[in-house]
Amino acid sequence: MIPPYAGPVARLVATGALVALAVAASMTALTQLVLPGPWVRTGVLGIVLVTVTTTTTRGLLEARARRRGVAGDAGSGSALPTLAGALVAAWFVLSRYGAPTSAADLIVGPEHVSRVVARLGEAGEIIRSEVAPVPGTLPMALLTVGGTLAVLLLADALAGGLHWHAGVGLPLLALWAPPLVLVGSVPRLVFVVVVAALLLLLTVSPRGGPRTRQREQPPRSVRRAEGLRAVVTTAVAVVVAAGAGLVATASESLPGYAGAWYQTFTTSGDAIQLAEDLDVLGSLTERSSEVVLTYTGPTEGVGPWRTYTTSAFDGRRWQRGDERSGEPFGPDDLLWPEDVDRDALADARAVAVTVGSLRDDQLPVPGEPRRVTVGGTWGYDAVRDEVVGDRTDEGETFDVAVRPRDLDPERLRAAGPGTAVDAYLQVPETDRAADVAALAEEVAGDGPTAYDQAVALQRWLRDPSSFTYSTELPRGGTGDPVWDFLQHRTGYCVQFATTMTMMARTLDIPARLAVGFLPGEVVSESDSGEQATWQVTGQDSHAWPELYFDGVGWVRFEPTPAVQTGAPPAHTTPRDGPAAGQQDQAPEVPEQVPPQERLGQDEVVSQPPVAVPAGGGGGPEGPEPWVWVVGGIVVVAAGVAGGFLLRRRREDRPVDAERAWEQVLAALAKNGVTLPPPTTPRQAPEAIVTAVTRAHGQRPSPEVRDGLQRIADAVERSRYAAPVEEAQDDDLAELAETVASGLAQGRRARRTATSGR
Repeated sequence: MIPPYAGPVARLVATGALVALAVAASMTALTQLVLPGPWVRTGVLGIVLVTVTTTTTRGLLEARARRRGVAGDAGSGSALPTLAGALVAAWFVLSRYGAPTSAADLIVGPEHVSRVVARLGEAGEIIRSEVAPVPGTLPMALLTVGGTLAVLLLADALAGGLHWHAGVGLPLLALWAPPLVLVGSVPRLVFVVVVAALLLLLTVSPRGGPRTRQREQPPRSVRRAEGLRAVVTTAVAVVVAAGAGLVATASESLPGYAGAWYQTFTTSGDAIQLAEDLDVLGSLTERSSEVVLTYTGPTEGVGPWRTYTTSAFDGRRWQRGDERSGEPFGPDDLLWPEDVDRDALADARAVAVTVGSLRDDQLPVPGEPRRVTVGGTWGYDAVRDEVVGDRTDEGETFDVAVRPRDLDPERLRAAGPGTAVDAYLQVPETDRAADVAALAEEVAGDGPTAYDQAVALQRWLRDPSSFTYSTELPRGGTGDPVWDFLQHRTGYCVQFATTMTMMARTLDIPARLAVGFLPGEVVSESDSGEQATWQVTGQDSHAWPELYFDGVGWVRFEPTPAVQTGAPPAHTTPRDGPAAGQQDQAPEVPEQVPPQERLGQDEVVSQPPVAVPAGGGGGPEGPEPWVWVVGGIVVVAAGVAGGFLLRRRREDRPVDAERAWEQVLAALAKNGVTLPPPTTPRQAPEAIVTAVTRAHGQRPSPEVRDGLQRIADAVERSRYAAPVEEAQDDDLAELAETVASGLAQGRRARRTATSGR
């Protein structure tokens, strides 16, 4: 603390030093995004030069004011110190980052300005295409150091020029916001140092009192008291800052706080990293089409590639908690948390993987027992069943030997739910938690085993007549995203997986969420047909629930509809036993939530179902027969009229991508051609051409093939990218008509050729 009777030089130096300390500490928070390197030292040097310039200029102005007999700090309000600091900062940035090489130039000119502008553009490209942390290259160093000096000038002007010490924290947010938004945290030491500096800055008296003599000092008792106050003030500032840091550390383990800045499932840039905090209320942003992994293995594949698992759900977001380091492992170590036959991998499926644009510190691996051979420093976390450590880099390769378990439905029925820690059974305490549990009981409570209950939940959520896959979420109004989803019944994998996980937990089945990638697409096959090369892109990012069974371990289920995931896992589609005959239809559940057509409101009020007696006996006397006849006629007439109106409305509305696709599928059905459920819009054109060629004996015309490709592209954009512009509607209608007529001509030509023979 600087006492009020201290001279202006002491106050100026203290103010400048505390502001510089707060800015320098805040700058180091950017090391969460830009890897530490020479730019840190350069930034500190720039902070020192600018602070010395502004403080010295302000001191000279103060001295001039005192010589003129102006009391107090009359010279502090001048803009000259800030202008002088800006000139030094501009020279420093241009000389250091505008030079043609990494060596600084003392004399700068227009060419230095041009280089700085060009390098700022390069920094922008790096930000758009890479995932933090990125190397501290010259463009990124320019951006971080230049931005830091700009923040310093503003903070110094607030404290030294305007004497608004309390406002210094505002410009510092520019250095704190990027790591908070993109990474979710700042280093704790940075937090403590910045808060302590700002608290001490508040104790600096901006203006001193008049002095009768130049060497006048207060009595010794006053100076002793002021010194004690300075020590106490400094200690309190440090204690408050350290306490706030401890509170921030502890809050990371509380629901609703850890990683609260994550808002997306995946990134949309060229480099991809799966977010570790999934917001169930957020719509899915545009996913990258960059290749994440390329792997070569058996044609039947090895299933999804799991990156990480999570168990803590606070009612809105999934959280990972503190980072964990894994145990070192070797190529011969079996990476699996359960006890399994160690010889089971003797005939394992060998897979060779090449990393694409994935930048993550969790290595994607199949969700079955495996061995991993990888370079670098990686460890295995058996609790989360993750391979963690180094950050993956493009072109990196590793090998996996995976042996899928024998997940026979009868074995899973006999296993029963495993005993797990409470974290895998916790359900957030929301106002609708009891409603979610009651609905889970209605859907699957009658299942004789935990496995049958899980299959019933999966089958119900995958029913396309009840739930719709969409990356755009309707707005909910109950405060419970799981219950909101069960009402509007529209969402993507995070909503489906979260809902099944929570509903399974209410049935006392341990469950967690897994995040990774779907298997991808086959891009080539070996001559023998036994090996294939697969490509996984950002479009394949996915989340699914895993349920725990005694003696078996964690087992994957797939509640997300087939339009995105294809067929469910084979072990979740029993063909015998209690669930036999029901695998293709959803169970009959009382309509506790409003039909989808009536949703879209902020609040939806559910009414309990009304029981209607099956027979006439025992109840009150019903209405006269003529009432039933008249009522039936009215209902039939209303239905006919509604059908005509609906048909007319459908005919009048413009043809969008989905409607055009429906027309193509209808034309294919007339030709006896159906696509398998896992077929994606990107795969559909080639699959259709192959099927039609096989059915008709000749390939569709180039015009039909081109129309198929354009419609499939439009469907892919409408589902996973920005909405299709209305100007394309007429083209889609014409394309659909061209494809349908072309397929019909091919069918007639086939019939003519057959009848001629």
